[in-house]
Amino acid sequence: MLRNLSLVAILGLSACAVPVYAPLPPTELPPEPEPEVSVNPGSAKERFVSAAEANGCVVNARTAPLILTDATLSQEDLARIMTELKTEGRGDVAADGQSFRLTTGTCA
Repeated sequence: MLRNLSLVAILGLSACAVPVYAPLPPTELPPEPEPEVSVNPGSAKERFVSAAEANGCVVNARTAPLILTDATLSQEDLARIMTELKTEGRGDVAADGQSFRLTTGTCA
């Protein structure tokens, strides 16, 4: 009887034992997001051209402050760039003699 009682106790304890689970396969972590690529602001001349195109392709007393602000240029930069563009054939003095007009890209 004592032997049977020992057997029942062992079987009873084995029913309470914590089952052993196989380890889970490692989960893959989601890939890290790629860092944002900073946009190269481009040369001063290209920033000027983009800003002038956005403001009607003509640089005059009304549009010059907007273009200077948008392209982050100084008055000296503006004069130099307009001279370079005229030399390259990408711009010219407008018919009124006081404005500068781009003649290439979206302004052609």
